[in-house]
Amino acid sequence: GSLILVVVLFSILTKGNIFSAYNLKTLVGQISSLLIMACGLLFVFACGSFDIASGSVAGLCSLIMVLIANKTGQLWIGIIVSILLSMILYFLQCFISVKLKLVTTIGSLAIMFSSRGVITYVCSLSDGVVHIDDYSMISNLKSNWVLQLVITILVVLITGFLFNYTKIGKQARAIGDNPISARQSGANVNGIRYFAYVLAGLLVGIASIFLMARSGSIGKSIGSGMEMDIMIAIILGGMNLNGGSKSKMSAAVIGSITYRLLSNGMTM
Repeated sequence: GSLILVVVLFSILTKGNIFSAYNLKTLVGQISSLLIMACGLLFVFACGSFDIASGSVAGLCSLIMVLIANKTGQLWIGIIVSILLSMILYFLQCFISVKLKLVTTIGSLAIMFSSRGVITYVCSLSDGVVHIDDYSMISNLKSNWVLQLVITILVVLITGFLFNYTKIGKQARAIGDNPISARQSGANVNGIRYFAYVLAGLLVGIASIFLMARSGSIGKSIGSGMEMDIMIAIILGGMNLNGGSKSKMSAAVIGSITYRLLSNGMTM
């Protein structure tokens, strides 16, 4: 309902310009990174866990991508390293929670501050901004909105299948409702949590590619606030961040599109 309202409202207020060919391409770029991250973090929230490090991790991955591309002249090496780094950082988040028995917010804060600290320090060595030396390495990626759309749709379909039709999604929701009952019912509680965090790390790493390609330069504030954008998007989609049985993939999809349409429409 909220998505339909936003579409109708801004169609009228912008006299249809919000759905011009140029603006639709812009919207694809804006929605893709948010939606991809939201699809991964949905699993984390469904388990009853919490994350506020996604923006900082995505920013750090974008920075590492540019640094490696500048050093080696090969963007694909930077992409692989960045995705692996994101998965490791999210694994560490879960490890801190599971092994040290701390609330998930503590591990998330640790990763967030560490990642943001590295970004700030490295950028301060380059007058506040780190540029990619060979812009041609990302020009095709930035302009190819069809590729971004295809990758985003594939992510939605794959994560949607995992969340709705496999034991992983069902057990994640059960853990969010009551981890003790889920364990007694045969769910591998810690295993599902690790999977949720590593999957979130994978998708945050993929989203960082689009985040980096949009500007081609890394500033101290890159990725800042994206974790809040994800939470707002999921809430707009109709899901409670406490997770459990009411978690739904549609919240990530509808919420992300609604939120970006709101931002874009208000700007116009």
